[in-house]
Amino acid sequence: MTTRFFLIRHGQTEWNRGAERFRGRADIPLNDLGHAQAQRIAARLANEPIAAIYASPKQRTLDTARPLAERLHLPVIPHDGLLDIDFGALEGMTTDEARQVYPDIIEKWLTTPGQVTFPRGESLYDVRARIVTLLDELAAKHAGQTLALVSHRVVCCAMLGVVLGLPADALWRVREDNGCISAFEKHANGWVVTLVNDTSHLKDE
Repeated sequence: MTTRFFLIRHGQTEWNRGAERFRGRADIPLNDLGHAQAQRIAARLANEPIAAIYASPKQRTLDTARPLAERLHLPVIPHDGLLDIDFGALEGMTTDEARQVYPDIIEKWLTTPGQVTFPRGESLYDVRARIVTLLDELAAKHAGQTLALVSHRVVCCAMLGVVLGLPADALWRVREDNGCISAFEKHANGWVVTLVNDTSHLKDE
């Protein structure tokens, strides 16, 4: 029995434009482009047999999920397992700003992210543990169904790393753009990734 997952990164926010800021647990809304991306995601997935939609309980992820939920007449189910990594003391900083205060952490985050625990925040291993728990829960609860998950860049990259069997330090070997769709399946003998960072539905932005 195969369970399918569509993994969606939320649409653009103002903190994703120009010099990106560490977003984490900050509750930032989508900007106008982000809302348009959410509509295009909904149009792209409207004919898929999606049985449930789960999203990180943040405004930017919930608002990305909502147009799809409306088309499919489904609720958006908030799930803490999809929350972004907690960047702790770095939340709200740009990479350059954080490098001035935490140069060693930034260097490790960009090169060996599995070795980082953010001050007053999480480690990537914390996030990966959440992901494993989430996937085990949803695969058991929705065996044989198709699900949509809406989350954040780090979580999306880490989730694909988990199902591909990549080490934590390989986080940045997966790219997940705003509004992208990835997909993977749970089979009896393990995970299969079928789509990564598809933005074809956004191509004429």
